Amino acid sequence: MPTASLRERQSELARRAIFDVLVRHLEAGDADDVPMEELAAEAGISRRTLYRYFATRAELLEAAAPWIRDEVLQLPIEIGDEGIVESFHKAATRLAAKPRLARALLHSCVGRTLRSGYRSARVEAIRRALKRECPGLSSRELTRASAVLGHLCSSNAWITIQDESGLDAASAHAAVEWAIETLLAQLRGRTHSPSKGRRR
Repeated sequence: MPTASLRERQSELARRAIFDVLVRHLEAGDADDVPMEELAAEAGISRRTLYRYFATRAELLEAAAPWIRDEVLQLPIEIGDEGIVESFHKAATRLAAKPRLARALLHSCVGRTLRSGYRSARVEAIRRALKRECPGLSSRELTRASAVLGHLCSSNAWITIQDESGLDAASAHAAVEWAIETLLAQLRGRTHSPSKGRRR
């Protein structure tokens, strides 16, 4: 396995420093307003170096998104043999350990940009897992259930429930997990012949 060159190691360290600063601003609640030059200064690099790595703010956010997901939050896209419920439980536990970051990803413009690519990929992963867990669903049922589960399996669901119901974070997680389990049980146990006169 080839050893990374000094330039590559320096580049990786600089990029990590920039991403670390971005995460700090997300948690502080001012990521939408912090200029690129300030990110560079706090990361200990020059403005010129920052723009050599990321020509635009959009490029920075595109590169930061998978790093935050994989390195900071450790949220895999794919759902393995553990299934949808356990996958949600693990993700919610990791997000609960960083509540300010979880809220920033939901409520700030920068956060929503960072989440956008992950969310569509996650819904597709849920669709694949749903086909394994509930074989025999029609294409329409699969599409509808994937959309609903994609919402339930997101920070949006448990943060909104927490804020609007007065539940604490653990209780909100439990409520969402119960909803996921209930929907999956319904999908596993249902017959696939529509009731007469009922639109599916």
